[in-house]
Amino acid sequence: MSLESYTYSFPIWIEFGVGASENVGSIVDQKEWGKALVVTDPGIIDAGLLEGIEDSLQEAGIEYAVFDGVEPNPTVAMVEDGKRLLEEEECDFVLAVGGGSSMDVAKGVTLLATNPGKIADYEVKTGEDVMKGMIEHDPLPLVTVPTTAGTGSEVDFWAVITEEDREFKMALGQSPLYPGGPYLGAEVSLVDPELTVSLPPRQTAATGFDAFSHALENHVSAVSPPVLTPLTTDVMARVTKNLPRAYEEGDLETREEMLFASHTAGIGENFGGFGAIHSLAEVTGGMYPEIPHGEAIAAYTPAVMRYNLEAVPERYAEVAEAMGVDVAGMGDREAAEAAVEAVEDLIATVDLPAGLEALGVEEADLPEIAEKSMDTFEIHDNPRPADAEDLLAIARDAY
Repeated sequence: MSLESYTYSFPIWIEFGVGASENVGSIVDQKEWGKALVVTDPGIIDAGLLEGIEDSLQEAGIEYAVFDGVEPNPTVAMVEDGKRLLEEEECDFVLAVGGGSSMDVAKGVTLLATNPGKIADYEVKTGEDVMKGMIEHDPLPLVTVPTTAGTGSEVDFWAVITEEDREFKMALGQSPLYPGGPYLGAEVSLVDPELTVSLPPRQTAATGFDAFSHALENHVSAVSPPVLTPLTTDVMARVTKNLPRAYEEGDLETREEMLFASHTAGIGENFGGFGAIHSLAEVTGGMYPEIPHGEAIAAYTPAVMRYNLEAVPERYAEVAEAMGVDVAGMGDREAAEAAVEAVEDLIATVDLPAGLEALGVEEADLPEIAEKSMDTFEIHDNPRPADAEDLLAIARDAY
């Protein structure tokens, strides 16, 4: 498939294509939003990825301040620091440039800028929390410019922020509950494949597999609507084909394919559910903030698939087919098991850690990880019900 630049809205103004990020100044000028708080991390600045965006803002006469205090697995403190700078600089909107961490922090800043209380007050724990609308006032306008092909956070209505005292990743999120209703997400997203070309191989692998996991969990989730199936299968096929090449070579065409997969998976996240993979991985990241999210995802994925496949073998058979496995003559169970093998092969091909031990997780922490995972929002959507004992067995399998 040949990808071309395009624009659409749902309710986000999105531009996808090489050079899209250079339009930020003119778009913001049209919106008349005022001064920007740019939320990013030091690596983005060191790599020179902010320069073109700053040039675009300056050419349009848009004033801005830069908050570069974002680190992987972002915390409440980072959100509060960003909000403090936003107030000090009297900024009117937020521009996130970076990976999922920068966009999550930016979402937290826009939320607290217009709503009372603390980030923890908006933690989503159940489906009822999503539907009742915990966010009362529109957050500040947000522009997202992703520099990784993984999270899809540039177009989803979710953020994940670690509460340090609990060592726990909180899910924050709200989609538009009615036309024009408050939601936690971007109003403009500029998706530029050129900004992902310099991503190092290990981060390419981890973020790319994260995109795959979004489509995988959406595909088998207990709550995802059937209409998502064409999207999820396309993402899984696209990542399977392109991630190894992006990892090895990283040419612009392959980066574009990976960013398109991540981007469309992010759209799907707004309508589907996740499950035990994200529950376990996010709890692990809360307890071990040095572990990249995508690597934790990879460590748990085969074990969770083995646990779930007996509940929805036909859905995992579709995963195998999407990944290019010849399932002719196979029953659903055999094809589902082939899907697990295909995922393990993909993980090995891009040199992601094959288990928790390789990530430095202590075996003695597995019971706590299992218990904490029962408190996550995502566990409710797993296709096979799981209690703490089940999750402990999965974690041991993943070790």
